Amino acid sequence: MQLTELDTIISSLEQNDQILEAQVDFLKTVANRHRLKIIMALGQIQGEMEQRDLQKIIGISKANLSQHLALLRSVGVVHSRPAGRVTMLSLKYPAIKEACAMVKDVIARRASELMPAAGR
Repeated sequence: MQLTELDTIISSLEQNDQILEAQVDFLKTVANRHRLKIIMALGQIQGEMEQRDLQKIIGISKANLSQHLALLRSVGVVHSRPAGRVTMLSLKYPAIKEACAMVKDVIARRASELMPAAGR
């Protein structure tokens, strides 16, 4: 690579530092078994799901679910709205489901690449 290309890359990364930090925060937040289950469960429905139904699906206490949902809301993954005595939940952006599916696909491909090596 030429020096000008390196300078361009460095400059671009420096300009996007805030975006990179937001991405790090996002990935740290979703990198949890229960939070990924929440994303997967909400991604399987059209529309919204009651919080108590999600609690049954995930299999954790109401308090624990509330903590996980608060973290997911803080990074813009989950949207919640009160509806009378219940709270309705949904993914804030459909692309979140797609991003998780892409990660799952990469992991599956990586596993299939490692399988032949394990048999040697």
